[in-house]
Amino acid sequence: MDVNLANLPADEKQKIELDKQAAYAVWKVVNNQAPQSLYEQEANTLVDWQRDVYLASVDKYRAQPEAFVIPDPERDTTER
Repeated sequence: MDVNLANLPADEKQKIELDKQAAYAVWKVVNNQAPQSLYEQEANTLVDWQRDVYLASVDKYRAQPEAFVIPDPERDTTER
């Protein structure tokens, strides 16, 4: 199914942007580029419904931290 994101309503576009913001925040924390308090700092800048969407996305991404780790090529032991 093809979906043109530009055709979505404004609130749906905002939810997608909040999800992307949450994913980037988790990436920064997992890779020690930001403190754990980043989630709270960013959430405090949002209005109620945005905060709820953002924090739900943070929880979703924090449940899979291995997906956000930058691979270390020196520790990669797979054959190429």
